[in-house]
Amino acid sequence: MKLNFLKNKKILVTGGTGSIGSSLVLALIKSPCKVVRVMSNDENGLYELARDINSKFVINYNLFTNQMEKQKIRFFLGDVRDVKRCHEITSDVDIVIHAAAIKHVNISEYNSRDAMQTNLQGTKNMIKASIKNNVSKFLFISTDKVVSPTNVMGKSKLLAEKFVINSKKIIGKKKLKVSAIRFGNVIGSRGSVIPNFISLLKNKRNIIVTNKKMVRFVMTVDESIDSILKVLNHMKGFEIFILKSMKCFKIIDLAEALLFYFKKLGNKKSKIILSKEGKGEKFKEELFLKSEISKISTDKNMFIIRKKVKKQKNENFSSINKYRVSNYNIMNQKQIIKLLKDSEILK
Repeated sequence: MKLNFLKNKKILVTGGTGSIGSSLVLALIKSPCKVVRVMSNDENGLYELARDINSKFVINYNLFTNQMEKQKIRFFLGDVRDVKRCHEITSDVDIVIHAAAIKHVNISEYNSRDAMQTNLQGTKNMIKASIKNNVSKFLFISTDKVVSPTNVMGKSKLLAEKFVINSKKIIGKKKLKVSAIRFGNVIGSRGSVIPNFISLLKNKRNIIVTNKKMVRFVMTVDESIDSILKVLNHMKGFEIFILKSMKCFKIIDLAEALLFYFKKLGNKKSKIILSKEGKGEKFKEELFLKSEISKISTDKNMFIIRKKVKKQKNENFSSINKYRVSNYNIMNQKQIIKLLKDSEILK
């Protein structure tokens, strides 16, 4: 994908040390943008990312020197809940990609105030800072958990998504364009169950599945980064983008596929344990509501939800609806293992 639209742009990535954020930063370094700013409240994560960049690009990005001002990448320790810090870091920025979030469902359930403050108030802080500092584009990384949410994480991200999409009044005559992109479960990311299953099986521990019917939308890290860059290029403002090509798998199929894979490597001890569902868990995920279908337009790669949609020729809403719930395009166990190998999660 050509990234000429990023030429000479100054880009801020919040949550830049997370799974998606750090991969995005690595992609942006190779683009013709002028500066990449990385914002994170994870001190060690910033240090590790700088070290990773040094090893990949054979350049010296030093976190602890004034020379950082002359470099293409700059590291900022900061929290999106800190209003003053948000304003400082968005100063003289063209594009904000807002990936900072508390995204673990169980952690959000038992730390609901912090989840709301980070996911909702943090997003408000970043939008307002972007308006004040004349940022041109703001992209919010949302999730399929916002559709009919059953947990704090989903509800907090839904409120944040609604704030972004309905921020026209507070933006006023400013040039800021805001949009959101809803992700499925990004395989191999820190919020994914896959690394947990693999770690348990490597240590010959049992893996726990809470419901045999549980199905999830999945996408690779590469797909998530490619989607972000495409949306940045094409966003017009106040839209929600959803990747068309997401596949699904049953969690029980994932568990059984990994169990079989590790048995071939000598693990004869581990087994699958069925347990009660965790608080806030859903059997199936949804990419959009039925009420949103009439607001959807499509292009080659994306569903695009807008408040007002021009009627498109040959738009088939029934064909769109089949993608809505995670019971379409379900992978079998062989396909799951192939996907994990292709993504270099399994060697």
